[in-house]
Amino acid sequence: MSLKAANPLSLLAEAIRKSVPAFAESFKAPERYKILYGGAGSGKSHAVARRLVYRFLNESVFNRSSGKPLTKHTILITRKVNRTLKRSCYKLIKNIIIDWCRKPSLQLNVKDFNFNSTELTITHTNTDSQFVFSGMDDPEKIKSIEAITTIWLEEANEFNQEDFEQLDLRLRGKHNCKKEIYVTFNPVSAEAWVKKLFFDDPIQGVYTLKTTYLDNLHIDDEYKQVIENKKISNPRYYKIYGLGEWGTAEGLVFNNVKYKTIKIEDVRHLEFNQGLDFGYTNDPSSFNQTYIDLENKKIYVYDGFYEKGLSNSAIFDKLVSMKAHRSLTTCDSSEPKSIDSLAMKGARVRGAMKGPDSIRAGVDYLAEFEIIVNIHLVEFKKEFDNYSWSVDRNGKTLNKPVDDFNHFIDSLRYAVEHHYIKRKTTRLNID
Repeated sequence: MSLKAANPLSLLAEAIRKSVPAFAESFKAPERYKILYGGAGSGKSHAVARRLVYRFLNESVFNRSSGKPLTKHTILITRKVNRTLKRSCYKLIKNIIIDWCRKPSLQLNVKDFNFNSTELTITHTNTDSQFVFSGMDDPEKIKSIEAITTIWLEEANEFNQEDFEQLDLRLRGKHNCKKEIYVTFNPVSAEAWVKKLFFDDPIQGVYTLKTTYLDNLHIDDEYKQVIENKKISNPRYYKIYGLGEWGTAEGLVFNNVKYKTIKIEDVRHLEFNQGLDFGYTNDPSSFNQTYIDLENKKIYVYDGFYEKGLSNSAIFDKLVSMKAHRSLTTCDSSEPKSIDSLAMKGARVRGAMKGPDSIRAGVDYLAEFEIIVNIHLVEFKKEFDNYSWSVDRNGKTLNKPVDDFNHFIDSLRYAVEHHYIKRKTTRLNID
């Protein structure tokens, strides 16, 4: 491609800066570590994705105006769990590339890109530059990736500091480009490793930028109103996801949760339970497999799924793939048709009993245990990090949880429901 081809790319760079002005300075920052955090809907992920595709094109696909040799990019995009990447970062980067290939001025051909949804790679076939998507739950794959030029940690709250340090060490060697690590997240907890490492006592070479939904030129008034409604309905949510301020443990329902790798041989002797909360368009369907140690007051959340858009057939297929359909599952009884559908397909299912004050009874029962969540269940962690008590207009804490971030927690209540209902019945009989 001729040198003149750089001009359209410069126009594209200017268009990116104008579309995401809040992030323009971060793209020029010389620091190795670019920490982009703040509220929901601020455009962090989209801005970083566009920046990375631009670098990929400018430094690899196009001849640079400086005349320097081209960079063979290997851009690693990672989340804690590999299965979360296909629906998020991979799809986002792919869509940006396809969209830009449709711009005649850029003279890009989508046929020059190999989109491998199985291996989760996007390769420019003429330069061999790649986007590689890999979760930190597959460390051997991470170690096998060579000559990494750029790293993006999306949803950094899912990681721990050891994960980050391993990735940081992978970004080395001589390249014809600036080496960068992008870190994006919502500031859910002031105790998080990201705050300690990049804010409280920061390492060298850190650039930080906080943005909120008010910085995003592309969100509509309806979405803004959804966030602003949280000022009353869920003040903690608004503080974190609206204003982008650091959250604290104050107001959280559960402070008894730990996250670590759970091995089946360590729990298979315990009582086994399954719970399912139905969702579809706006809410995820959430399923858990849980082992309960009544003697030592511990609950082990071993496995599960958490996904929007699942039909009853898709839920059943997932249960079969996990060999979970033959074990009894307690389901949300508000959807009897869904329960019947799963039963007709061959799943062992029953409706939860629920009843008056069942939510508070279930929450109180779970609070008596140490809850240990398998480290790959990052969606479940997000709920525990955000499930909080309601407050009134005067800021007084109420005796009921906010109806938000509770789909997995509902499924967990259903899984162990027979225990606290049995206890309640026993107490009533005694009385």
